[in-house]
Amino acid sequence: MIKKFSAVFLCICLVAGIFAACSTEDQTAETAGGLEDSVAEYGFEVDEDGNTVAVVYEDGKAYVLDAQGNKTDQVIKDPQNMPNDQNESDEGNNEETEPGTSPERVTDREDVSNNTGGGSAGTTNSELTTLPMDEDSVPSTSDSGKNVTFNDNDVKVITNMLEVPYLYAASYENSQNVPIEIATHVACWMLQRENLDTNNFASGTVVIDLFNYFARTVVSFKTKCNEYTADSIDNAAPIQYNSSNDTFTVTGSTYEQRTHTVNITQIQDLGNNNYYKIIADVEAVNGSGCNKSTVIAVVQKNKLDTSLGFSIKALKWS
Repeated sequence: MIKKFSAVFLCICLVAGIFAACSTEDQTAETAGGLEDSVAEYGFEVDEDGNTVAVVYEDGKAYVLDAQGNKTDQVIKDPQNMPNDQNESDEGNNEETEPGTSPERVTDREDVSNNTGGGSAGTTNSELTTLPMDEDSVPSTSDSGKNVTFNDNDVKVITNMLEVPYLYAASYENSQNVPIEIATHVACWMLQRENLDTNNFASGTVVIDLFNYFARTVVSFKTKCNEYTADSIDNAAPIQYNSSNDTFTVTGSTYEQRTHTVNITQIQDLGNNNYYKIIADVEAVNGSGCNKSTVIAVVQKNKLDTSLGFSIKALKWS
């Protein structure tokens, strides 16, 4: 069943400078409880200016919603997240997939050291600067700022986010699309955190999870997912899109094992809209073949997923 979202909920996520409290706990409760079907279906799309906007899907079109959740006359020309019953051209597995029990979970690493001392303290308090979208400027991995100290929990969360299996497979700046080859692995990691006893998830759950992790839409994820997770792909994530019922299935008996560890050595305050630069050492584990030794990440502290509190805006592996 397609997961339905209220228009107001989606607009709050975006209009409030992407700082709405869209917690994983709330998502889990909604999914487990089973949302009632509604006439309209909602989602996220990218407009001509590159902005992520909330939309309602009607009659095969994606109409942009205003700040109050009302449908406007603006239509997204090439919607990437159209539900299957609105657009039969979605690629993916057309066979009906019977839901199964949850794959075996792989827990996040707990033994994370905080090596960010030596900078200004108190940078990870609960107060966030919220800027209008037209004033938001995402830094690049080459930008630099003042060294700061993060608390133990925030260091652990960011470390776990950067240790998503095979995340090292691609780098990107915020000016580029999120590479689908790493988004497939992020999707599995985020779905595991839903803590549901199933291997089958509504596409809306995946779209929201990816939006929370990257703080933007992963363009063409539904139509391209299976291309990057086919049996012929090395180190493919165990996930496939089912176009017949607009769901995703985690296909493995277990979620992915850890492929690398990250040791954060420096954090810099990049200002603007709560952006920080993370510099960390990288080491391969479990015979993964990871050949990266350093990662630089641009992260944003936000409230999209309150159990995380951060989104990854850019990555540079070397």
